[in-house]
Amino acid sequence: GGDPCARDAIESQMRSLAEQAGTTLNYDVYTQWQPVESQRTLLWAARQGKQEEFMSALSKRHFTERKSASERSTILEAAEEAGLDVGALDAWLDTDELADEVWKSYGETIHVHHIHSIPYFVFNHDGPAKYTNGGPWGDGSEGAVMHQGSGSNEQFYRLLLAMVDAELRAANGAGQGAEADVAPSI
Repeated sequence: GGDPCARDAIESQMRSLAEQAGTTLNYDVYTQWQPVESQRTLLWAARQGKQEEFMSALSKRHFTERKSASERSTILEAAEEAGLDVGALDAWLDTDELADEVWKSYGETIHVHHIHSIPYFVFNHDGPAKYTNGGPWGDGSEGAVMHQGSGSNEQFYRLLLAMVDAELRAANGAGQGAEADVAPSI
């Protein structure tokens, strides 16, 4: 919905901010799915000490290569890149181990944080390498910034800009960051 020109401008700004953070946003990715298998694999990868590696590889495939994070082939490709045992993972995915934990975490997270829309974004603002401490399984010790996916593009853009600003301020010893006048909690 909304004005296509305004949407395109916001998406362009968001792509630019994402590039500054070292990632790529692709808005043509299919998103109508529940990535339970991906979430199960994320927990499985954590048991192997490869959670961050797996999530980075899966995110690259989903956001950059337009591959569904719900497809087993995508999950296995990401697992291989992360250095996980693909054969063992493929066999494990045929079980239902950790599925209840994934669905339980979705439910608790949805109720605790009053989530009324999907996607729902949870970011920790304690440096790019620490973003995995948020979300359903993180302890939140770094203080997560949350954003309803149903918010406007402008709100999301301002949130990303505020997060970049916070990172720049931290990197500069609380000096001047980007040109944002928003607190990182929209």
